[in-house]
Amino acid sequence: MTAQDRKRAIVTAALPLFARKGFAETTTKDLARAAQISEPLLYRHFPSKEALYLEIQDFSCQGTDPVVRQLSELKPSARTLVRLVFYLMRALIVGLPKATPEWDTRHRLMLNSLLHDGVFARLIYQNRFDFFCARIEESLRAAIKSRDVVPMPVTSANRARFAHHVGAWIAGVYLPNRPAMDYKVDRNELLDEAMWFVLRGMGMTDRAIKHHCKRARMDEVFAEAKVK
Repeated sequence: MTAQDRKRAIVTAALPLFARKGFAETTTKDLARAAQISEPLLYRHFPSKEALYLEIQDFSCQGTDPVVRQLSELKPSARTLVRLVFYLMRALIVGLPKATPEWDTRHRLMLNSLLHDGVFARLIYQNRFDFFCARIEESLRAAIKSRDVVPMPVTSANRARFAHHVGAWIAGVYLPNRPAMDYKVDRNELLDEAMWFVLRGMGMTDRAIKHHCKRARMDEVFAEAKVK
């Protein structure tokens, strides 16, 4: 392995450990065992556990899903708003599209971060979600102009953030092997219900939701990594 490949392998092995045990409870011995290397070799690449954790934070903020790039290029509208919200909720609730790190690992890292210093969570929100949130805000304003969304005393920014909170909390419920709550529907039905709940919460009219929110059609579009 090249030095860069070895560092990437260590980061990949360390991610699930930090996600499940948290920073404080994860030891360098644990990390070396997970990466199948000796502790001295671990220290050759990362002089401290903190240095490895920083690398994980950078790794988690790299790359952008091609679909997200295509979504960001769409003209702001009610239709674009629905697609943006669908992408967000589908990722959080169903775990699609597949991602690296895996969604389960991301959710655990976020929760551990929120329980401690919040550094990882802040990085993810600033480097990933704020951009996505800005696109939702633009489409909300366009949808209000077209009367597909009603005005309300909640800022566009917080309508987007509250939508994320709904999906993120549902994702957290599914982290244990046995989900902490029984929603009494399967994940796809839960996605449909959450979409309706979130879009209504954002102020979208029933007429606009029925017109734009067709999960089966959107699943097909997103599976092909195309946004038409």
